[in-house]
Amino acid sequence: QMRGGGVVHSFDGSAEELDSLLALGLHIGLNGCSLKTADNLAVAARVPLHALHLETDAPWCGIRRTHAGHSHVRPLLSATSGEPWPEEKKERWRVDAMVKDRCEPCHIVSVLQVINGARGGDVAAETEVAAAAFANSKSLFRL
Repeated sequence: QMRGGGVVHSFDGSAEELDSLLALGLHIGLNGCSLKTADNLAVAARVPLHALHLETDAPWCGIRRTHAGHSHVRPLLSATSGEPWPEEKKERWRVDAMVKDRCEPCHIVSVLQVINGARGGDVAAETEVAAAAFANSKSLFRL
């Protein structure tokens, strides 16, 4: 067991590696790079909620259309308008838009959607996964 704990950042290992890390008392951080293949999704689904952390690693590690979990991603909607967030090429960026094809901090929601989908969860379960990951981060980092 690790005294004080820790998070394995951007975990994309095997089920055996996951079990070894959990046995050490470590937490597991998942982002887009952790969710590329069907094997990655199967391992991600096994991360217990008490050890799960959500990451974006923005501006890298986005969830691409070619990733196995992309089918679980829903459009990011503006909290004020309810419309999908606009995206612009980097050269045409504006303050009210995301940079097209770049991972942004708000894509943490997409990471959540893929992990919940890999676990076979519905929207209610998605809220539970989000709450658990949030509580884990608050606790581990003493926030």
